[in-house]
Amino acid sequence: MKMRLAFMIVALIFISCAHRELQLPESPPLSSTFSKVNIIRENQFFGFGFALEVIFDDAVICKLRAGEYITFLVHPGFHNLGLSESTITVPFTPNRKYYFLIKTIPNHFGFEIERIDNGIGNYLISNSKVFE
Repeated sequence: MKMRLAFMIVALIFISCAHRELQLPESPPLSSTFSKVNIIRENQFFGFGFALEVIFDDAVICKLRAGEYITFLVHPGFHNLGLSESTITVPFTPNRKYYFLIKTIPNHFGFEIERIDNGIGNYLISNSKVFE
């Protein structure tokens, strides 16, 4: 029994360290107006061992681990953003920064994404590490 538990722990560690690919949406040219999107995953113990798929306009763009964030540029307009089980539609306006937080839902043992205030977003990014 102990051997089986040790094997499961080692397997979980290897799975959590698997290579993650970044597939961001095509960025607009720098001369155009754009929206800057910042997605932060809170640094909580729950779900710490695996990465969550982040979806933008129905495509997986990355897998964030606890305490990581990603920043990218998008064309203004309505876009879908979220996780496989929780997405939101957001109207992005030109030349603005947007911050979103992926947080745990303790009552349901799951995750959700929500838009957060820019000040809180800047603070959380300063205490997080960039997606690699």
